[in-house]
This record gives sequence, structure tokens and C-alpha cells, in this order.
Amino acid sequence: MKRIEKILKNNGIELFGVCDFDRENLIECRNKKFLPENAQSIIMTALPYRLPDEMYKDRNISRYAAVRDYHDVFKIYLDKITTDLKKLFPENDFISFTDNSPIYEVESAVKSGIGVRGENGLLITEKYGSWVFLGEIVTDLKIKGTDYQGECLHCGKCKEICPALKEDKKEKCLSSITQKKGDLTDEEKKKITENKSAWGCDLCQEICPMNKNKKYTEIAEFLNSAKPKFSSGDSLEGRAYAWRGQAVIERNLGILEERKV
Repeated sequence: MKRIEKILKNNGIELFGVCDFDRENLIECRNKKFLPENAQSIIMTALPYRLPDEMYKDRNISRYAAVRDYHDVFKIYLDKITTDLKKLFPENDFISFTDNSPIYEVESAVKSGIGVRGENGLLITEKYGSWVFLGEIVTDLKIKGTDYQGECLHCGKCKEICPALKEDKKEKCLSSITQKKGDLTDEEKKKITENKSAWGCDLCQEICPMNKNKKYTEIAEFLNSAKPKFSSGDSLEGRAYAWRGQAVIERNLGILEERKV
């Protein structure tokens, strides 16, 4: 494990851990076919993305979307790591995933000791709170798992501030509303204007006491790509909201401008 730790740290990964691979607990997705035939272990990793507060001036999108698309950034890091691991263990396979993964990422990250699961379903790390992206490497190399302890405070604040969590109704999630195609209801438009969001939502993270006084990211790819405000006509290239297309985020921006937010 020490040799693996060295590779992770040398490639800029500060938050990581290992847990056993559970073939009976997988997400059905097309990427499942890429798993190593005899997968044994999951190397979970996390990249912090929260920028210093002064960099969020006039922000109208979620913090995770204010930086370069994390799928692209994680690919850079994980590609280097898997290459180095393959050199060290040439007889083994190392397959990386980010987001579109057959692995339950938060659950695996908790089992790997990276953090705890909040009542909002997000991973909360000790150093960076829940302001982290997750990625993993699945391997047929048997690696001793890392220990984990603790749990979230269960204070209920995230549920108090978010109707989607309080009522267990995904359709009331502001982030989901900003990603919907087509026309929105008056109530949905109201949520967008009340929260001044053209994309995403940070309410449950902002209210979480376990996110107070946490460190900001030092990831250069995030610091150098900060763009906290989306304006009409802006390019979507390299941004997390690009997958939904220009029309959706432009519609949300139009709602904000129409109601003079």
C-alpha cells in the first residue's frame, strides 16, 4: 500500500483510500463492462474544488460548476496514476471511473475512510468538507483496505433548508430544476429567482456545520479556470453544464434577467 500511496501523492492526490470491490453491489451502466474481470479492490480518490470566497463574486451558478469540468480534470490525474500503477504492477489491471461509474462512489468513499456520508447524500471530508469530487480506480490487485470512522452530525439542517430532502421529492431539488429541459412552472421559476441560480444549488452544503472553516482547493486546474458567473452567449466548452446544452442554462439566465435578479 505504501508504494501505491506514493504514486497517488506524487500525482497530486491528497485524499484517497481503499476498500474491497463488491460485485454484488454495482450500478447497472454501460461502463460496467470495463471492470477488470477479477476485480478485487477500489482505490477511491477525491479532489477538493471550493475556491476562496473572493473568487465567487457575482456567482450565479453552483460552486462545482464554477471550475473546469471535473470529469476532464480527473481524467488527467487518474490517467497518470493508472499508468504509474501499471508500471509497478504489470500483471494487473487498473481501470478508472468518474461519475459515470458502476461503483456507488459515496458509499465506497466512506468505506475507504475518505469521509462520512451526510444526510444530503454527499461525502463530507474532514479537511475540505463536502466540496470534493470523487473518482476511483478499480483493480484486480488485492489491496488491504483502509479504516474509516465517524458519521455526520445528523443535525438535520440540510433537510430543513431543502424541500427535496425534507419531503424526499427529487423534483423539488433546485439543482434538478435548473437541469430540466423545456418550460418550467411558475413555482420552479420562483425557486430559480429566489436562489439566483442559473445552474445548480449549494444550499445543503452552505448550511452544513461540517463545512465551516474548511480549506480551499489548491488544484491548479480549478483555480486557473474559475468562472463563477454565466452570461448569455458564453461558451460551454469545458464546463460541467455543457452536457445539457446551451438552451437550458440560457433559459435559466433569461428567467433571472426577466425578474431582474
